[in-house]
Amino acid sequence: MRLGKITQAAWNRYVRKPLKKKQCTVGKMAWEQKCAELEQQIQRTEQSQKTEQDQKTEQNQKIETGRMTVWSTASAGGKNANVGAYAVIKAAGELASQKVMAEGVSIHAILPEQMQEEDVKHLTDTAGELCKKMNLEICQIQVETSSFVTQMVVTATAVGEKKSTAIREQEMTVAGQELLLCGYAGLEGTLRILDESEEELGTRFVPAFLEKAKLLREKLVLPDQILSVKEQVSDIRQIGSGGILAALWELGEELQTGFDIDFSKIALKQETVEICEFYQLNPYLMTSAGSFLLVTGQSEEVIACLAEQGVSAVRLGCMKDQNARVIKNGEETRYLDRPAADELARWWKEHA
Repeated sequence: MRLGKITQAAWNRYVRKPLKKKQCTVGKMAWEQKCAELEQQIQRTEQSQKTEQDQKTEQNQKIETGRMTVWSTASAGGKNANVGAYAVIKAAGELASQKVMAEGVSIHAILPEQMQEEDVKHLTDTAGELCKKMNLEICQIQVETSSFVTQMVVTATAVGEKKSTAIREQEMTVAGQELLLCGYAGLEGTLRILDESEEELGTRFVPAFLEKAKLLREKLVLPDQILSVKEQVSDIRQIGSGGILAALWELGEELQTGFDIDFSKIALKQETVEICEFYQLNPYLMTSAGSFLLVTGQSEEVIACLAEQGVSAVRLGCMKDQNARVIKNGEETRYLDRPAADELARWWKEHA
């Protein structure tokens, strides 16, 4: 492909037409229009709230209510055009971690020169199918070719509307609440390695195994599924770079607390275990967007609700009013280390 932005003819053929069939709005001003629509919704909501507030006194703990537009940006890189879908699910998942449903997404793809126009079509098709499944509007897609990259880099920015209630400063305690894993550790990284190295993996695994592994994409947790329990959870964290061990550390740092978990309870798919063994990777240190940590005092209700959504959730342990972040594995007890480098990034460095 030529350097710079793809031709208008190619954009119409591989971006506009496929997305139009999926009833997605896409164009130069679509992203700005989506943001403007959200701002107008916020203004209408605030105006109606002011009317209601004139009729009653706010509760003492509430000092301000309203709505705001929020964004989240995430990137994914690789040689397979499925990376567009992973960037989208990660960006939307980050909004879900703020208890916000993404409503629109903007996608910017930078491709190396050797990429073909068919790769643009693959990118559009996979991202479009995922967004349709998530009821997420693709507002904008920009595609360009650059000599500065050796693999495809896709950045997705998701936008949504957040209710804001400013509450007087008070300590929020999660001590005694349970810590749940929703989804599977290392799953995103496993799927991305499979996308990039299916031929090499075929030298070790039979085709039936690889086909079964591809179906695990259906096990990635979508924002609407995780947000079905937002009222019953104190905190949501998507498992990103550095894997579940990094996510556990970041959760403890954010909440300024410790925990006591059973390492053997961390859910892994057998396909993840075997593919990681093949490449000598640690699945607990591998990115897993589409999987989440939840903190809740209503674990039974949350697990049951997620099961109704077709999502697996398991108890890992409890949050503690202490600094220690304890991991138990059988008779062995250790303390959580600071985050290490992501294993998918290491795999890329060794297989680039």
